[in-house]
Formats: sequence, structure tokens, C-alpha cells
Amino acid sequence: MRLNKISLAAMVIGSGLLLAACGGGGSGGSTANLSISGTAAVGVAIEGTAVATCKSGTGTAVSNATTGNYTVNVAGGVGPCLLKLTPTNPDRVLFPVLYSVSSGVGASQTSNITPLTSLLVTYLSSVPGITAASPEAWFSSPSTVALLSNPTALNLRITRDFIPAIKILVPSLNLAGSEFLGTAFVTNPNSSTTDKDLESLKLAITNNTITLSGLINNLKSNAAATPAVTAATGAAS
Repeated sequence: MRLNKISLAAMVIGSGLLLAACGGGGSGGSTANLSISGTAAVGVAIEGTAVATCKSGTGTAVSNATTGNYTVNVAGGVGPCLLKLTPTNPDRVLFPVLYSVSSGVGASQTSNITPLTSLLVTYLSSVPGITAASPEAWFSSPSTVALLSNPTALNLRITRDFIPAIKILVPSLNLAGSEFLGTAFVTNPNSSTTDKDLESLKLAITNNTITLSGLINNLKSNAAATPAVTAATGAAS
């Protein structure tokens, strides 16, 4: 039996559609990138290697020694992300490594990496429901991912819990909101409140107003007394 021209054409078109649906005949769809940028600083800009470990994907970048600016591009990345910066000159900072976090919202995100963001990660990793011995173990918890993916819940943890706790220990800080985490800044205390706060924190520790270990232990104790994180939403239970 011979196929007529219409039947043959239908078979060719159908085969082409099936091939496309299966991903054949081409390179497939494009994969979006996740871009995370911000300022790495300790009162002055700091150069170092920033590593982003995200819910999906990883990426690295080197922060600018003059401005502290960095941008990590994560191919096919999905937030939230844990950021870890290893300084090129560790003798310039009080922390051997610095940590920060980005949210799970948007393809372009801003996250600074500073001693304040590192202390925030320390604080959050002592909150009931997401307690962990290290930032890496803390970030691997689904409840942590839920918290970081919920901007309202994360901002509440910062403004209601973390900021009052650290300002009791370092009263000279001007912290009021989450800008120290999510708004890039210039490393100049005369034009940036965040940079001024970093200078105040460094001064309090170097002048022995409070020790770094004492600051960390007090923040952990305070965090342990806050409401637990609800796994499904990241909000307080």
C-alpha cells in the first residue's frame, strides 16, 4: 500500500515534533544564571575568594582589593546560597573566614560579606529548629533553606532578634534594618552607615570592650532562646 503525500507529510511533521519534545535535533533550552554581588569588607575593602554554595549550583569569584566589590555567577543556580569568603591577607581581619547568605528570591541578588554578616550566620545557626555546628551543616538543613527563601521571615529574624541582641553587646552600632546584609555599600565610614558599623565593631573587639569569643557565645545564647523555625515556611513557630 502506498502512502499519499498528505499522510507522508503528516508523518514527517509528527516525527519532528517528537524529536524536539525529546530534546533531539539541537542543544536544548538555555539555562539561566544566578548572579550574586555585593561588598566584601571589614571596615576596609578586603580581597578574597568568595564561594557561593546554593540550593542548586556553586560559583566562585575574587573580591576587588580596592572596593571590595564581587560578583559570583552560578550557572543554572537557584538560591538561597551560603557565601564563604577566604581573605587573601587573613591578618587584616578578626575572622579567618567570613560568611554570608543570599535569599532564594530572584536571579540577581545582593549580599555583602562582612563580620556582621558572619555573626548573623553564627546567630541563625543557633536558632531552635536550625541549630548546627557549622555554617555548612546549617545551610544543608531544609528548614534553613525555607527561612532564607522567605524574605519576610528572614527580615523579622534580623530586625526583631539579631539586631537587638548584638546592639546590647556593642551599643555603638547604628544597625536598624537588614541593609548591612542586602545593600551594597562604599567602604567609607563618612558616607556609609554599614562601613561605620564595621569600624565600630572592630574597635570594640580590638579595644577589649568585648572579646570576639564572648560576642559569639552571647549571640548563640540569645538565639537559642528565640522561637523555633517552622520547617515548611521558615517562619517562627
